[in-house]
Amino acid sequence: MRTLLLCSILAASSAVAAPEILWDKYGVPHIFAATREQMFYAHGWAQAQAQGDLLLLLYGESRGRAAEYWGPSHLDLDRWVQLNDVPERAKTWYAAQDPTFRKYMDEFARGINDFASAHPDAIAAQYRVVLPVTGVDVVGHSLRAVHYMYMGSLERMRREVNAALRSREQARTIFPEIPDITPGSNTWAIGPPRSASGNPMLIINPHLAWGDTFYRYMEVHLVGPGYDLYGAPQIGFPTPVVGFNRRTGWGRTVNTIDTVDFYQLTVKGDQYEFDGHFHPFEQASKVLKIKQPDGSFAEEKLEILRSVQGPVVYNEKGLTVAMRVAGLDRPKMLEQWFRMGEAQNLTQFKDALKMMAVPMWNANYADADGHIMMVFDGLVPKRSTGDVKFWSTVVAGNTSKTMWTEYHSFDDLPKSIDPPSGFNQNVNEPPWFMTQPLLDSSKYPPYWSSTDIGASLFRAKRSLRLLTEGPKISYQQMLANKLSTRVEMADAVLPDLLKAAPDSEAKRVLANWDRSTETTSRGAVLFKTFADKYRIEAHLRVQFDPQHPLDSAYGLADPAAAVKALAAAAEECQKKYGKLDIPWGEVNRYASGNADLPADGGPPRLGIFRTIDFGKTVGNRNYATHGETFVCAIEFAAKQNAQCSLSYGNFSQPGSIHLEDQLPLMVEKKLHPVWRDRKEIEANLEKREKF
Repeated sequence: MRTLLLCSILAASSAVAAPEILWDKYGVPHIFAATREQMFYAHGWAQAQAQGDLLLLLYGESRGRAAEYWGPSHLDLDRWVQLNDVPERAKTWYAAQDPTFRKYMDEFARGINDFASAHPDAIAAQYRVVLPVTGVDVVGHSLRAVHYMYMGSLERMRREVNAALRSREQARTIFPEIPDITPGSNTWAIGPPRSASGNPMLIINPHLAWGDTFYRYMEVHLVGPGYDLYGAPQIGFPTPVVGFNRRTGWGRTVNTIDTVDFYQLTVKGDQYEFDGHFHPFEQASKVLKIKQPDGSFAEEKLEILRSVQGPVVYNEKGLTVAMRVAGLDRPKMLEQWFRMGEAQNLTQFKDALKMMAVPMWNANYADADGHIMMVFDGLVPKRSTGDVKFWSTVVAGNTSKTMWTEYHSFDDLPKSIDPPSGFNQNVNEPPWFMTQPLLDSSKYPPYWSSTDIGASLFRAKRSLRLLTEGPKISYQQMLANKLSTRVEMADAVLPDLLKAAPDSEAKRVLANWDRSTETTSRGAVLFKTFADKYRIEAHLRVQFDPQHPLDSAYGLADPAAAVKALAAAAEECQKKYGKLDIPWGEVNRYASGNADLPADGGPPRLGIFRTIDFGKTVGNRNYATHGETFVCAIEFAAKQNAQCSLSYGNFSQPGSIHLEDQLPLMVEKKLHPVWRDRKEIEANLEKREKF
């Protein structure tokens, strides 16, 4: 009897200690673990289950061996990864981790490997070649994704080189022009002075690429000792990069920080000039393998030159350009995100940011104590010369005057803490607009950030209008505002356009339009076509005034030209769609898995807070390719009130119902409840896994 009792006690103890994943009906893994190591292990298992093919593709790319695994179409990326020494630096970064946190990376990788071993048919054979993965892969992928995709990307280098070549007499480019779709986002933090309930509230709303890309997010809920975070990592990351725990949370937006610079070198033979002297390039070579259609392998020798600034990323046509990337000496980026996620108050969150290992992104914070804070976060190089415009081009590399080696401290960064306005916000505009009154840009060196609001003009106006049109904001109003499809640009210019335009069907359609991009909105397609043909921002009758943002930037400076553009837009719409008042959702669509649904929302340039870019055209239909991804609305009440959604679903594995099950929420303009407590989760359970 005593033996049975002892066995029962041991079994119960074992059951409590075993990590467990409760998968809810939206495919969100809720991970409960007795140790943090177990929590990371189960998270790796969950990502492999939901995203296995994509995860291994991304890790193979981050090794710089994608062409070896999958053929010549991956060779350009391999060259870029290897040229920038990502595999070598991944090993250095891994060795530099705190031993405890390094163990977490190892456990995350072990969870991936164990899932793949236990479910050999769940991951496509072509991606299993990457297995097994290690903690080095985990660290190396985050390095590649942030420093050489978000920041120092191959596409950015090509744009810079094209610009440098255009500035020469021959005015030519060498690379095809690439659309500059900058990853963006919205974020709000609403403090007690503006909250109807007196509770702080937060909107998390990144806008990134849809589909199988390194930008893809996954909803996760991680519960372990001292940790209870609901958030979203990007695939292959072991830690959420946005999220909220029981007491604190943060959103992020791509900021206007300059973390990458390009240098034109003066070259003589195999040397480059620096401060009046010529120095030999550091030289190296690597051999890249390329898988051929017949399964054999070809090889390519990659010659690498390095200057004092960094690797030479372009060396043709008489132009030699080196690239310098901030943060390569800061290996604890993943740990910083983890510390942000465990912070229980403002002081602890600041302490996490002071690690200064995450090189970019605004951080917008709110907590249950009533604090809000926004920080223009990241690594701003200390420069001895130049303004934003100067550093946005290829600069002279023959002088130490353009060479930076240090960064500004956390205390130097522009920030807004508990502002009198009761809110912080950002839609990718410069930091000076994060709250009201504006931050004083004159207190910062001219290379920090432009004062030009740029392409964010109408979306920033829309954000400020939604935040300030009433004295207080309730949770439900905040959620409705977040999902608004009102077109701020239309409100700014339609009165002048309708006044100037002669009577026509196009005028009547726009006059009757609801100035939104709901699925049923008639006139939105015509207005977008008009806006594509007429650069409204450059032809405003009243220019933008930062001190009076909502009472400026409106009207048409040249109504006659605008009327001509409207006529051309009407002709195009009639030809393409057969009518001018075609509903927005017939033309613009959401698609994922087997779903193909009418879409709402629209391009950020139009000033739509519900931001969607429809970048893929099939016939006369445009499909969402960028925009609303992970969206959360949180109220830090006594019982936390939180809803989220992940537009394209929480799985990318082929055939999963979770490729498409959240798209109907998009169409209905809803988010799903966030279930944090075990009882709530089990009431909405899809399946349970124990280890």
